[in-house]
Amino acid sequence: MKKILGVLAICVAMAATPLWAHHAAEGMVDEEVYEMIDTMVADTPHGDMVLAEDPETGMWEMTITTPSLRSLETLIDDGLLTYIAMLDDVTSATIEFNDDRSVTITVVEN
Repeated sequence: MKKILGVLAICVAMAATPLWAHHAAEGMVDEEVYEMIDTMVADTPHGDMVLAEDPETGMWEMTITTPSLRSLETLIDDGLLTYIAMLDDVTSATIEFNDDRSVTITVVEN
């Protein structure tokens, strides 16, 4: 129950404040951060990451889906939100709890 409350607190904090952490990403490029996130998600059983970019506008959206809340908690414990905060131009990150008990995080750059 404590973990669920912790995740909900993180969700509320993410919704209330923008992600700013350029100091943590000094010297790193987005491609390196994407690779770290992709490697992290690949280690999660049945986890999936999709990165879509609009070539005309250069805007992108990253969607990470985990099979359960526990899988998401593991990713968060391993630093997922820190890595997301390292990406340039992130404008929002939302967490959705799906009907099949899976969880989806959508990160958008506008």
